[in-house]
Amino acid sequence: MLNTKPTSRRFGWIARTLAPVITCLLLPSLVPAQKEGAAAWYSVATIDRVQKPNRVATRPLPKRQRAPLMTVQWHLLKRLNGGKSIEADPSVSLETDDQIKLVITANQNGYLYLINQPEGKDGVVLFPDLRISGGKNYVLKNQEYVVPSYCSDFADPKDCWFQMRPPGGKETLVLIFSRQQITTLPNQVAKAFGVVKRSAIEELVANTGQKVEKKTGELSIPGGHSAKYATRVRNTNPADNEELITTIEINHGEKPSVGGA
Repeated sequence: MLNTKPTSRRFGWIARTLAPVITCLLLPSLVPAQKEGAAAWYSVATIDRVQKPNRVATRPLPKRQRAPLMTVQWHLLKRLNGGKSIEADPSVSLETDDQIKLVITANQNGYLYLINQPEGKDGVVLFPDLRISGGKNYVLKNQEYVVPSYCSDFADPKDCWFQMRPPGGKETLVLIFSRQQITTLPNQVAKAFGVVKRSAIEELVANTGQKVEKKTGELSIPGGHSAKYATRVRNTNPADNEELITTIEINHGEKPSVGGA
């Protein structure tokens, strides 16, 4: 179970797997890990603009335009004693009581959504976060967004983490990055951990024509530091590049008891 700090609070949501419809559509091709430079991060293509349902268009959409392909990169941070952190390898299971943060960066301005959805149920919103950018979900290119960001309950307001709780299993998050606001998802929140209808997520998955490319390993972002255990995901389809939908899986097991009992 994934629990948010403060540790004295426990929120009643557990993510183990996504609904089958999401699993079927989001099978990315895994590419050998490699370092990438600015050319790859900012790769521009001629994309066809597609009018999708439940989107807010700030201006009439052109039929075509030159734009970067929708791309996001993420990595995990694990808390150490004393409040310091190290980058965590997502392929290695965490243990009960481990505390983590998720660091997300996009290659262009857009609208970011991060949702925890238990199988067959409505989801819980992790981003937009009331504690980040005033609860708004508009993100800027090349800027790291740390989720969770901070908690005012703590003596140190930056001391805020997700915490792994038993039982062990797999936490699955849905990450959505869109060129336009999606009206069926929250674009600004007034309270933490709002609910997203399961049907809204399934509709987005059903209407995406994305082709997903995934790279893992040591990756860097132009002008930024290199992340040793990063994951970069890109929608490579220029005929439908309105959004990028992917999953983030976090495995955790039970912490061995004292004496191995």
